[in-house]
Amino acid sequence: MKSLFVLAVVVVGAALAGCAATPGSGSWQCSANGLVNAHYTGGDNAMIHLQGFSSGGQYAVKKNAQGTEASGTTANGTPFVCKKQA
Repeated sequence: MKSLFVLAVVVVGAALAGCAATPGSGSWQCSANGLVNAHYTGGDNAMIHLQGFSSGGQYAVKKNAQGTEASGTTANGTPFVCKKQA
C-alpha cells in the first residue's frame, strides 16, 4: 500500500512538472570566440563569460524570425550566438 502511494505521488509530481514548462522552453547552446560560460533561456538577455574576464555579463540579444537563434555582442565587441536545441 505504501509503495502504491509513493508511486502515485511520483506520477502526479511528474505530471505537474510537465505542466510547468513554459512556451519556448528548451535548452540553448551558445557560442563565441573565447567563451568560458554562457546561460540563455530564451529571454531578452544572455549571460556571456569570456576568457580574460573574471566574470560574465548580461547582454541584449536579437532573435531570428523563427525564434530558434539569438545573437548579440559583448561589451568588448565579441559577437555571440545562442541556438535552441531540439
